[in-house]
Amino acid sequence: MQPFVAKSISLAPVAVGATYSRADVVFGGVDHSGHSYALRVFFNNPAATEKTSLSAENGYAGSIYVFGHGGCFGDEGHCEVPAERRPFDLRPPHQLIPAKMWFEVTDALRQLPQRDEGLVITVVPIVAGEAATDLPAPFQRVSLVTYA
Repeated sequence: MQPFVAKSISLAPVAVGATYSRADVVFGGVDHSGHSYALRVFFNNPAATEKTSLSAENGYAGSIYVFGHGGCFGDEGHCEVPAERRPFDLRPPHQLIPAKMWFEVTDALRQLPQRDEGLVITVVPIVAGEAATDLPAPFQRVSLVTYA
């Protein structure tokens, strides 16, 4: 999987007075149907790769780990996520619905040297035992959320 580089976002609201008590990187639509993998997050380092050192100097903010299902071993259609559910369907949701995951980055955000220049979030997927491929990012969206 190739690294994902988000568009630069302004940190002006965050930088003014630094009134937030917590900051999270939130991933939406995380695919966990295949192999397990890690998502390494770097701030202001769009050139980060799987070989980039995990240090604050390189903008490393943290990692989140996705434990995949390893593929489908059931009968045909078993792993297809239904588009909709019937009213009053009491069964639990399908196990392969894309997930929402997050982790705290408060300290990493506060340590950024120049907040007024914006923030570029780079996500480097690491799949154990697999060579880098041209597969798209294994999530649908990534965002930075701060809490007062």
